[in-house]
Amino acid sequence: MPTSTEETPTLDAAQIRAILMEHPDIVREDAELFSLIIAPSSDEGVVDLASVAREKLIAELRQLKAINSSIVETARANLAIQSQIHTAVLALLEVDSLQALDRKLASRLTGALGVDVCRILIEGHAPLPDGECILAAAEGFVGDVLGEKVERLGLVDPERAHELYGQQGARMRSQALVRLDFQGRDGVFALAARDPQLFQFGQGTELLNFLARAVERLVIQWMHQS
Repeated sequence: MPTSTEETPTLDAAQIRAILMEHPDIVREDAELFSLIIAPSSDEGVVDLASVAREKLIAELRQLKAINSSIVETARANLAIQSQIHTAVLALLEVDSLQALDRKLASRLTGALGVDVCRILIEGHAPLPDGECILAAAEGFVGDVLGEKVERLGLVDPERAHELYGQQGARMRSQALVRLDFQGRDGVFALAARDPQLFQFGQGTELLNFLARAVERLVIQWMHQS
């Protein structure tokens, strides 16, 4: 049994060389170690252009590795969001009435997307008198909140928060709005969250528009039968 007085075994140059020959990635994947190994000796005060170029190349490689990692993480996040939306849409397709759709929007959709409020606002029409998500809006309301835009992402406008989200509006910080068309009636699909970073200007809206179009068709399917 070793005692505290025994020295830790040391590796000689031949053993270190054998390890590196067997596992060359140790050197290749460590930019700083690789730089030290290949750096030539030079006299003091002499500019080594090869060394400068090498350092620049190493810095660029580090930057590329960081960019690649960011792209991979973004792709994974996008796939996760896509899966969430597809799952949510499939769940919405199971409804058999406008009331059931309203309940699913309030529970399943908000939970799947990680948002706090979902609203479907239809100008001049209230297909569900006691609806939680599918509600009526005043004539011209969609134009007031969206102008000529099809969608708008970003911070919640405090002056419109109550009209869009009711009593919960004061707590909402970011939102995604998409214009809807209910066979000639203007409407808006609104998602809001307390997280101010969840919806931001410049985010891609392809999946959001897909979800909005699916909800639009489901509402049209059932609103005339309610």
